[in-house]
Amino acid sequence: MTLVCLAGLLMLFTVFGNVLVIIAVFTSRALKAPQNLFLVSLASADILVATLVIPFSLANEVMGYWYFGKAWCETYLALDVLFCTSSIVHLCAISLDRYWSITQAIEYNLKRTPRRIKAIIVTVWVISAVISFPPLISIEKKGGSGGQQPAEPRCEINDQKWYVISSCIGSFFAPCLIMILVYVRIYQIAKRRTRVPPSRRGPDAAA
Repeated sequence: MTLVCLAGLLMLFTVFGNVLVIIAVFTSRALKAPQNLFLVSLASADILVATLVIPFSLANEVMGYWYFGKAWCETYLALDVLFCTSSIVHLCAISLDRYWSITQAIEYNLKRTPRRIKAIIVTVWVISAVISFPPLISIEKKGGSGGQQPAEPRCEINDQKWYVISSCIGSFFAPCLIMILVYVRIYQIAKRRTRVPPSRRGPDAAA
């Protein structure tokens, strides 16, 4: 019961908080910059996790077996990987956007249009979908001992080693490595700029 209450609160706060983020971006003049569309897309992914993934994960955990059928099992697992992957790839895209806005201040900011940001967001979702939707999901039957207990379906992602390795690299390690390298570079640029007198700084001093 405690688990159900905690999961319910988590879903409620996740949806409420991210809805507030989306409303703020679309209603506040200060937040209507094109790059904040990344935040809208990221918040949408988090809302979808809270509404389409967590409830079924909770039901599966509480009941001890998968109740919702093979078709939804495959969809549920793919959506789980999709939304979680898209969240971290969004963070990677945000880090690159910040890096380009610093290193190519004038040129990139002229190109940073809503259309360009939307194209990047679509690319983020496509990359996430490529990682998430291969037909690698399986639902198995867990038989009872001596045939006395009815079979209990389980919903499990394919655990083939090549898929586990490739999905981990594509959905976690590669984006994390990119973010680390990008933010280290941003830190180096910021540190270098603090040593340069303001009168000598140019728009592309980071290059």
